[in-house]
Amino acid sequence: MLKIDAKDYAIVYDTREQDIFIPQILRRNGIQTIRRKLDTGDYAIQYKGEYMPPVIVERKACLDELIGNLLDNRKDANGNNRFIRELERSKQQSLKVYLLIQDKDYYMKLITGEYRSKVNTKAISGMIISLLAKYPNLHIIAVDRELSPSMVHKILYYELREELKKK
Repeated sequence: MLKIDAKDYAIVYDTREQDIFIPQILRRNGIQTIRRKLDTGDYAIQYKGEYMPPVIVERKACLDELIGNLLDNRKDANGNNRFIRELERSKQQSLKVYLLIQDKDYYMKLITGEYRSKVNTKAISGMIISLLAKYPNLHIIAVDRELSPSMVHKILYYELREELKKK
């Protein structure tokens, strides 16, 4: 079993990340963090100051934020909004994307329509399921906000560990 020493890696978080709850909790638990611009995603992991495995975590505070991103009508020449461009970029770069939604009731709210948008529940759930079909590198995880620092760390740590095993 490969164990990675905490001094050998750091969780990198994007300069545009508004909520600093996750980095604060990570640091409090002895995990190094680095604030730096990431081209894709909100969180990544850096090993021994140089290697970054092909995985990122994109954080959404709630289902409403995800819906807002999906329905954003500011589109480029190809008809893609910022969120879709980020998914396209991650697919082209062969990055695994964990979409972390900080709401343990995400799935129930998605099915029951318990969100602010007036868009039909079948339309929204269809859009989200279509993303999973179109982007096989995308994984959705829903967890309470309080547990999100632990989840970000676990996702990135174990992805790093699996990548290092391959080497």
